[in-house]
Amino acid sequence: MTDGTGVSRPQFLLAALWALLAAGSFTVMIASVRYMDGKFDAFEIVFFRALVGVFIVIPLVSRSGFTALRTYRLRMHLVRTLFALFAMATLYYALAFIPIAQAVALTFLIPLFTTIAAGTVLNEKVGFYRWGATLVGFCGALIIIRPGLTEVSLPILLAVLSSALYAGAWSSVKILTRTDSAAAIVFWMNILMVPLTAIPLIFVWVTPAPEDVFVIGIMALSGWAAHYCQARAFASADASAVMPFDFLRLPLGALLGYLLFAEIIDTWTWVGAVVIFLSGYYTVRRESFRNQGK
Repeated sequence: MTDGTGVSRPQFLLAALWALLAAGSFTVMIASVRYMDGKFDAFEIVFFRALVGVFIVIPLVSRSGFTALRTYRLRMHLVRTLFALFAMATLYYALAFIPIAQAVALTFLIPLFTTIAAGTVLNEKVGFYRWGATLVGFCGALIIIRPGLTEVSLPILLAVLSSALYAGAWSSVKILTRTDSAAAIVFWMNILMVPLTAIPLIFVWVTPAPEDVFVIGIMALSGWAAHYCQARAFASADASAVMPFDFLRLPLGALLGYLLFAEIIDTWTWVGAVVIFLSGYYTVRRESFRNQGK
């Protein structure tokens, strides 16, 4: 028996559980970055996350055999890694200055930027309704940012840029999946990111204090867990069935922001976030129907 999502009810419940764990892990990750309060440069935080990721991913991918990691598209892996690196760095920089929930709300722009990339760079057919939903989604971003009514700060712009860069990373993954295994894609991103982030550390390195190690570990592990749980959720059910649970990142982020940093989110941020999320959900839903030939 199915529940209208195209999968059996037990399979959907499993996907929902993984999606909830992904939302929780992502929220813990950004709260950990916010907790560091700008003590470390964003590139140093990305370096720590990538380094921990290497130690996690090598035992995992070794189960499928290292021959599965072979690739003839190392340049494309490098492009994907650079997109992901700068997406993380810009988001982490923004988190030192803006409330958690506001940063989370702007990450809902990622599917909309991905639609733009699909229609312009990947030469995919994007229909009128998906373009319309994308436009509505960016109106939601304007509701949050409110240019002309409030100051548009650099951290806000970096949070928007981060979503665009994440969309570039997603689009790169979509290209890579045509030829490379999922294990290879995960492996090469982690391996390449360590030396790439180590370069700027020459100029920005700050030695962590003993009390920082725990927070850095939580940040790195929760960041990895968020991606892992999201992948498991998408493997269990269609993205359009899983995506509604992703919205829980906003109330969870608002809750942690209030409890840890006394952050209060205004009504306009909530309204804009709902508009962006519903637009992103619509585009994902339309893409799902298109792939199913509906």
